[in-house]
Amino acid sequence: MSGTGLLTTSQTGSPAYGIGSFPWLAYLASFAIVIALILLSRHGLKYLEPYLLKGRQTRTLAIVESLAVDQRRRLSIIRYNRKTGLILTGGGNDLFLGWVDEQGALPPPVLPSAAQPSDIHAG
Repeated sequence: MSGTGLLTTSQTGSPAYGIGSFPWLAYLASFAIVIALILLSRHGLKYLEPYLLKGRQTRTLAIVESLAVDQRRRLSIIRYNRKTGLILTGGGNDLFLGWVDEQGALPPPVLPSAAQPSDIHAG
């Protein structure tokens, strides 16, 4: 069996696992090294996070609230800087319904240029 490359106790005079009679000590040291690397990487990511997210930060645009109208459409209140707007997403297309004024009322809807208010009431 000397050609297989395996070391046995009879060939070397020591146990086959190579650490001596304390293999659990090597396992414990390896475990401690892994835990230390995890903790150091956490600390390193906290230090590098502002630099990694620098290009993706948008503090001027946020979704304030969102409401499901049906399975496909959502009505969302968005905030851009100090303005608040209302959008309808999903379905065939997305619609920006307008900016909300300070009192919380929506501005009058914008009619397409083909349908003027005088055309609607005249009939």
